[in-house]
Amino acid sequence: MNEPAQSSLAPKAFHGFGDPTPEPLASRLHTFRFLLIVGGIALAGLLNGRQAATSSAGSHLPLYLTIVGLQLLFVWFVRLGIRARGIQLLDLIGRRWRFPLDGLRDTALAVFFVVLLRGCFGLLQHLLGQSSANAAFLLPNGPLESALWVAVSIVAGVGEEIVYRGYLQRQLWALCGSLPLAILLQALIFGIGHAYQGWRPALITAIYGLAFGLLAAWRKSIVPGAIAHTCVDVIGGLFPR
Repeated sequence: MNEPAQSSLAPKAFHGFGDPTPEPLASRLHTFRFLLIVGGIALAGLLNGRQAATSSAGSHLPLYLTIVGLQLLFVWFVRLGIRARGIQLLDLIGRRWRFPLDGLRDTALAVFFVVLLRGCFGLLQHLLGQSSANAAFLLPNGPLESALWVAVSIVAGVGEEIVYRGYLQRQLWALCGSLPLAILLQALIFGIGHAYQGWRPALITAIYGLAFGLLAAWRKSIVPGAIAHTCVDVIGGLFPR
């Protein structure tokens, strides 16, 4: 008897600038658990990152499989929370493409964002100074691991956009009633989730999250951000600075 009421809450399009405050995508308890998971992953990554940074180099296959598994589990956890409100993962993606114009526009935006973010990365590195980031242990060695890194980047780029911009940003907007605050908070949480890389890379990641959040709200879609996010990760792994 409750199915019609739940289904009526499902968003038909991604909410963004100019739209009214959306309904929550999941319960407050689910969001609280989400934040606990982010904190736990950040702490575990910090501890493991320090151990990996001092250990001898070896195959990255187990690490890459772990990253992919964690990303998919996080998406699954989000799916559990939104399904209770009659919402599907596809609803988190946002506005559907009208080929070919939307596809070309979003792809062009993604390319522009990749160039912009890479430029900002170099500038921020100059301003903040070089750091001995723990992320070095993630970088691939050899052709096989480079190919695997591309696969990891795709899963992480798409998964994190679904989780942080598709779910968390709109959920925080619904709970706090302010889209700008929601964009800022999700970027901060996104940066905390990458704290294992060191405070400087985590700050840069938070700035990336802010840019992706603004892009998602503007385009009412996570698609251009997911393309840009994936490309940034691929380039960062294959051509590190």
